[in-house]
Amino acid sequence: MNRMHLTYVLLVLLTSACDRGGDNDGHSEEGSHAEVAEHREDEHDNEVHFTAEAIERAGIRVAAAERRALTGGVAIPAEVQFEPSSTAHVSPLVPGRITRVSVALGDHVRRDQLLAVVASSDVSTARSMLDQARARLAAAKSTLQRQQQLSTEGIGAARSLIDAEARVGELRAEVKGLRRQLSVFGSGSAGELKLTAPIEGVVVAVHGTLGETATPDRAAFVITDPTKVWVRGSVPELELARVQPNSTVIVRLHAFPDVTMHGTITYIAPALDELTRSLPIRVTLQAPDSRLRSGLFGSIELVGGSADERVLVVPADAVATLDGQTVVFVPADEPNSFRPQPVALGRRAGAFFEVRSGLDQGGRFAVSGAFTLKSALRSSELSEGHEH
Repeated sequence: MNRMHLTYVLLVLLTSACDRGGDNDGHSEEGSHAEVAEHREDEHDNEVHFTAEAIERAGIRVAAAERRALTGGVAIPAEVQFEPSSTAHVSPLVPGRITRVSVALGDHVRRDQLLAVVASSDVSTARSMLDQARARLAAAKSTLQRQQQLSTEGIGAARSLIDAEARVGELRAEVKGLRRQLSVFGSGSAGELKLTAPIEGVVVAVHGTLGETATPDRAAFVITDPTKVWVRGSVPELELARVQPNSTVIVRLHAFPDVTMHGTITYIAPALDELTRSLPIRVTLQAPDSRLRSGLFGSIELVGGSADERVLVVPADAVATLDGQTVVFVPADEPNSFRPQPVALGRRAGAFFEVRSGLDQGGRFAVSGAFTLKSALRSSELSEGHEH
């Protein structure tokens, strides 16, 4: 069997390898390899070989895979947001110039409180049309009264009375419609309309200033109820088993690390985000802290699993990523040798991953030292490349 002895220093863990001194061209005697890993360029090409002393120094431990209850929690990134139903964007229904501003940023406002007054030519036109319609209605009513009097005296024609009644009905409908239009506009006197608060809350944005033109497509004011917030998060695909409607979660925020809040999952998106492969969820806090602000970041801790459900697990420290694959290291055929074994992982709880495939119960693997094993394998591959 052809062997290539590729020497490298095991940084941090195997520092004693640096003390051996002398030049090593990769083909020294066996005695000079007490502290190094060895890579074989044969049918065991994907294996890394150590001495017993090197394994001990690196802290590589081997144990059998076993089942256990996966009842811990997993934390996902989260962000505090105002509830959309508790936020109002206020803008005029027609364009106009702001002639008065009655509130400032941060003000607490009541429902229907005046925010601003806007002068609008559209409102002026509608009010003028209303005045004209009212005048026509008054004239039509006078005509109807004359026709009714003539009809009572037996002088007037029945047709004229019917026409007069119809005309009054038409004008009443027109006046009613124009009044409704002005009411929707929120009109005040003359050509002005009033912008009022649709909800009670705090003014969190002011985009309209005195003399500026306010338009329907841009909110002049944003009002929100700061006591009504929720927390949004995105659950990784592998953790979906932990997500159930109305289940309780723990929320922690970076701004208040010592504060633990409890909430309930009140919304689970019907589909995963195609880009992140995660599922958006929404959490309603059971007792919101008055210090909460939209935009605060933190985490949602999902608590899942059952003490009666036992699954095959491996420690997170035993897992490595190699060439895009998730692997653990298992003993190879030769003593003190290891090879990467691809595995499919499931849920994570604390320091453990569920193993869905790739490792059987009782199967032996390196429960620690995955980083050292991966580094040794990579270093040997690089050395082999230089040899060729």
